[in-house]
Amino acid sequence: MVRKITIIFSIVFFWMTGFAQQRTDSVHVAHYDINLSVLDFTNNTIDGHTDITVVSKVSNLTQLRLDLMVLTVDSVTVNQNPATFSHVGEALFVNVPAMQSGDTALVRVYYHGSPAHDGYFGGFYFNGGYAYNVGVALSDIPHSYGRCWYPCLDEFTDKSSYSFHIRTLGNHKAICNGLLTDSLTLADNTRLWTWQLDEIIPAYLVSMAVGNYLCYADTFHGMEATIPINIYASPQVYPNIEASFAHLKNILRNYESHFGPYRWPRVGYVCVGMTGGAMEHATNIALPNAAVNGSLSYEGTIMHELFHHWFGDLITCERPEEMWINEGFADYSEALVQEWLYNTETTDAYAEHIRDEHITTLQNLAKQDDGLYALDNVPQNQTYGMHSYQKGGQVIHTLRYYMGDSLFFSGLSQLLNHFAYQNVNSEQFFTYLSQVSGMNLMNFYEDWIHQPGFLDFDVEKLQSLSCGIYLVQIRQKGYGTEHLGTQVPIDVTFVSEEMEFYTYTQQMVSGDSTELLLVVPFRPAFVILDRSEKLSDATIGVTKKVSAPGSVSFQDAYCNAQIDQLSDTSLIHVEHHYVAPTAPNPLPEGYYQFSGTHYWTVNYAGAVPQGSWKFRLVRANGQPDADLFANGYTLENLKLMYRPDGQSAWTPVAYTRTGSPYNSTITTDLLPGQYCYAMAEEDVSVNTFEGTPLKLFPNPAKDQITLCSDITKVDKAVVFDSLGNKIKSFKLHTNTHAIDLTNLSSGNYIIVLYRKGKTVARSMFVKS
Repeated sequence: MVRKITIIFSIVFFWMTGFAQQRTDSVHVAHYDINLSVLDFTNNTIDGHTDITVVSKVSNLTQLRLDLMVLTVDSVTVNQNPATFSHVGEALFVNVPAMQSGDTALVRVYYHGSPAHDGYFGGFYFNGGYAYNVGVALSDIPHSYGRCWYPCLDEFTDKSSYSFHIRTLGNHKAICNGLLTDSLTLADNTRLWTWQLDEIIPAYLVSMAVGNYLCYADTFHGMEATIPINIYASPQVYPNIEASFAHLKNILRNYESHFGPYRWPRVGYVCVGMTGGAMEHATNIALPNAAVNGSLSYEGTIMHELFHHWFGDLITCERPEEMWINEGFADYSEALVQEWLYNTETTDAYAEHIRDEHITTLQNLAKQDDGLYALDNVPQNQTYGMHSYQKGGQVIHTLRYYMGDSLFFSGLSQLLNHFAYQNVNSEQFFTYLSQVSGMNLMNFYEDWIHQPGFLDFDVEKLQSLSCGIYLVQIRQKGYGTEHLGTQVPIDVTFVSEEMEFYTYTQQMVSGDSTELLLVVPFRPAFVILDRSEKLSDATIGVTKKVSAPGSVSFQDAYCNAQIDQLSDTSLIHVEHHYVAPTAPNPLPEGYYQFSGTHYWTVNYAGAVPQGSWKFRLVRANGQPDADLFANGYTLENLKLMYRPDGQSAWTPVAYTRTGSPYNSTITTDLLPGQYCYAMAEEDVSVNTFEGTPLKLFPNPAKDQITLCSDITKVDKAVVFDSLGNKIKSFKLHTNTHAIDLTNLSSGNYIIVLYRKGKTVARSMFVKS
């Protein structure tokens, strides 16, 4: 099901869901035969009966509890004999002769009335001469919504075959699951439509639509069978079908080749009057009329619902709390559609789709779903939230990287075959996938599925050892996690001053800190982790080549750069980490707290840009900087902290603030390193020079560079290399000081000015 909802309000009937879980241990419905008349479009009513073939799974079963809401039960028979019953709320209790384990009973329920629909999405609708159901409710709990129009055991875990006998007006058709086996004109000129689905499905996937439908018919030559395609639409929508479904067969071929054969008797869609969303009813997908508009604008939705015939319909999550198995894979299928249809030599549509969703997920997940949850334990009031869909899809993207394409697709194909028409939980999922792939994926399960939040990785140290060997220290943190990851594979990319790249793939990282010793064919300026964004981690990285002065947007990373001077092309890499920076412990005197939610890492290669950084400060509720102001601190307490690398101490730097108090721009010098926000006493401040406090010329320089500054405001100068190593330090006795560079290697350097132990200015220069 495609979710287009922002906030869902739910009432949880704990006694009902608890009872429901016990029922599937004691009883199973093997088959439903639904017999209904859908004729009254004035009062919006239905009437008829449903035959329910019940199998007892325990001994001495004397009462069944079925689900049916709102509709009136007229009578009940058991094995063709009248039976006593009570209908209390949504529970229909039927007394049966004592049944032993394995016994079967035929329960017939006669009923009528105007069926219900959910207050937000789902249920049974009459709309403009059409009637149709949507099998899940977004607000009501339990979410499975077969009970709104027929008596059933309304559970994800109980799967049954179905027959339908639907009586309609003479100009109407009834469209149901499975195959149409008969249609008959009755003596009163009404029509009787018979459909049969032999494959078993849970109650929420059962479908009926009635109205003036035209059928677009085609066939798909699948891996194992030739499969009919039927797309039903009103006369107004029908002309749009061919264009909106232009890629249907192509995607079906790709789904089969990657995940195994389509195992259903029909590829079916029915266009209905819903205003948003869609529903993956098996062989009879409900699409809003607006989705079939003669363009490909809803192609993602159309293919998302189709992919549920592998994940959701063929295998089904055992509990609604594990809806990522259904919806995460369907969400991920939209990225696969981009890959298969729209990747070109110059455009990676798959990567762009994943990246856009990753950004949206990090920015909105906790706010929209009212917290962070493990994917295998999402509360039912958030079943159809961002966790199940977007985060689920992102984690599946990460799983593909862990496994590699060959094992990923073959392993999932085997899993789908093994659990076909069954239910599966998350632990079973990864236990089986580990067995058939030969990979131990239980660390993945523990790190990405069985705990909330996101893992995060950053380079804390880059040190040259000898003979081209470099030590890379990687710090791991967590955004809302309960533990750090184990044996997480990360691509480590070295970047040279000449903007060359050299990558080591899948380097294993575990725990708080991991040290790697790697040989590099050049002197690296910096390191990028997960450059190709294979992990659904807590970092958004942006890399840009800049060749001229001007404003450069790093909007995805919550910042921008203003380039004032640039001698040649520069490569700028910015990372926005959605985790707390490594703050001093204890905090320095006068400091109250460092940001608990985010920080930036900035690196350059190539020409040295001169200018300023413009970082965003967003402090409204649910935004990254709200935590800083939670204890009554004000903008007067705000400090911008800086350090050249992860091994150095944080120091406050001068900045200016523009914008509103709740959405500001924080502007400071354009230097590489790490930046974060902190709160401190107002008199813990940075010496803010008027004008330019530091000038270096020429820059780049070969043998000597001249420093100009006001010595009344400066005690000492220190030169650092691009790795943060101290090269030299000296006192300043005049406003102009010549610095000898002859003993320095070519590359980028930073000079920092201090007064009374505090940083007052810094700038970068290049030794050519």
